[in-house]
Amino acid sequence: MIRFIIVPLVLILLLLAGLFYVGDEERVQFIGLGRNLDISLQFAIIGAIAGVIALIALWSLIGWLWRLPGRVKSGVGLRRRNQALDACEEALIAGAEGDAGRARKKSERARALIKSEALGRMISAQSAEAAGDSEEAVSQYTAMLDDERTVTTAQRGLAKQMLASGDLAGAITHSKTAYADNKNAKWAFETLLQAQTADYRWHAANETLTIGEKRKHIEKDVARRRRAVLLTAEADRLDTGGQASEAADLAVMAAGEAPEFAPATALAARLLKLRGDGKKAASLIEKAWAQAPHPALAIAYRDIYSAESPKTRAKRVAGLIKANPSHRESVIFGAEEALGVGDAVSAWSSLAPLLKEDAPSSRLCALAAEAEGMLNNSSDARVWLERAATAPAEADWSDLDPEGDAFDYTDQDWRRLVFTFGETGELIHPRFEVGAPRRKPILTLIPDVESEVVKEEGVVDVPLRQPDDPGPISRGIDKGDLADRLDSLLGDPPKS
Repeated sequence: MIRFIIVPLVLILLLLAGLFYVGDEERVQFIGLGRNLDISLQFAIIGAIAGVIALIALWSLIGWLWRLPGRVKSGVGLRRRNQALDACEEALIAGAEGDAGRARKKSERARALIKSEALGRMISAQSAEAAGDSEEAVSQYTAMLDDERTVTTAQRGLAKQMLASGDLAGAITHSKTAYADNKNAKWAFETLLQAQTADYRWHAANETLTIGEKRKHIEKDVARRRRAVLLTAEADRLDTGGQASEAADLAVMAAGEAPEFAPATALAARLLKLRGDGKKAASLIEKAWAQAPHPALAIAYRDIYSAESPKTRAKRVAGLIKANPSHRESVIFGAEEALGVGDAVSAWSSLAPLLKEDAPSSRLCALAAEAEGMLNNSSDARVWLERAATAPAEADWSDLDPEGDAFDYTDQDWRRLVFTFGETGELIHPRFEVGAPRRKPILTLIPDVESEVVKEEGVVDVPLRQPDDPGPISRGIDKGDLADRLDSLLGDPPKS
C-alpha cells in the first residue's frame, strides 16, 4: 500500500518546488470546448496539487470500502476462534478433572466452533479419554478412521482403549495394522506385544518381538529374555498337547536364548531325557548352572544320571558344582549329594556357613536334621526339625516336584514372566506368593526320631508337648549349642 502513496507524494513535492521557481508573471492558457482559460502558472500548479490529493483521498476511500467486509468477517472469525480455543481448553480441563458430561458438552461446542472435523474429533476423543469416558472416546476414534490424516491417531486410540477394556482381538488388529504401515510406530509394537501376550498368543508375540528388535524398539537383553519366556510357554503348551518333540526343540531354543532362565532349561532337559538325548540335556544344565544355579536344575541333573554308579554320578555332580562353586545352590547341592552317600560330616562342612545365618531356611534346617540323624544325634535332629517347621521357606523351592514337572506354570504365570523376567531377569513364584503347600517334601524321616511324621505335602507334624514341657530348645539345646555342635563336627576348637 505504501508504494502507491509514495509516487503521488513525490509528484506533489515536485509541483511544490515548481511554485518557488516560477513567478507571478508566468501565465498558462487552456483552450478547448470553445472557451479560453488564462490562469497563472502558480495557480495551475496549486490546482494540480489539489487534484493529486483528491485522487489519493478518493482511492483510499474506495480501498477502505472494498476491504470493509473482509475486516468485519475477520473480526468475527477472530472472536469465533477465541471462543473455540476457550471451548477446547474447557473440554480438556473437564476431561482431566474426570467430568465426562462437561467434557463431552464442551467438546461438542469446540467442534461446532472450530469448523475442522479432524481437530474437533481429536479434542473430543482426548477429553473423553482423560475423563474415562471410553464409549465416547471409541466413538470419536472410530469416526477418525475415515480421514487419512487421522487414521494412525485413531488406530492408536482404539488399540489403547480396547486393550484396557479387554478387547484383545481388536487391540491386536489396530496395532498390527499401524505397525505394518509405519515401522517407526514404537507404540504399535508395545501395544501389539502386550495384547498378544495377554491373549496367550506366544508364537505371534515372538514374531512381533523379532520385528521390534530389528527396528530397535526394544533393548537386546530384554528381547532375549522375553523371547526365552515366549518360547518356553509355547513349548509347555505343545508338551501338554502331546507334541513332545516339537516342544523339546522350542525349549532348547529358549535355553539357548537365556541360560539363566531355569524353567526353559529344566523343561528342555526333561524332554531331551525322554527323547534319549541325556548328554545334550546335561550340557544345557551345565551351561545354565555356570550362570544361575537353581534347585530345579540340580534335580534335573540328578535325574539324568540316576542310573549311573554312585562314583560316576559323584564325579559328574562335582564337575557341575565346579562350574559355579561359590553359589549357594552349589553348596547345598554338594551337601545333598554327601547326605545321599551317607557322608554326614562332609554335609555339615558344606552347610555350616549357611546354618550360621540369622534365619536359616526350612530347607537348610531339614538338611541339618538329616545330617544329625545320620550321626545318631536324635536330640539335635529333633531341634532342627522343629526349627524347620517354622523357618522361612525358599521361594525357588516352592515350585518343584521331583515326581512331576518343575515350574508348573499356568498361562497367566507365563504372561507375567514375559514382562517380569523380561525386564528384570527375576523369576516369579506363584505358589510361594499364595502360600500354597510345597510340592516336594523337604524333610525326611530321621533315624531314631520316630515321633516326627512327614506328610506328603512336606509339612512336619511334631507331637504336642505337655504343658510343663518347654520343648527341646529350652531343654538345654539353644542356638549357641548348635553353633558349638557345628564347630565340633568341623574340628574347630570349642568357643569360650
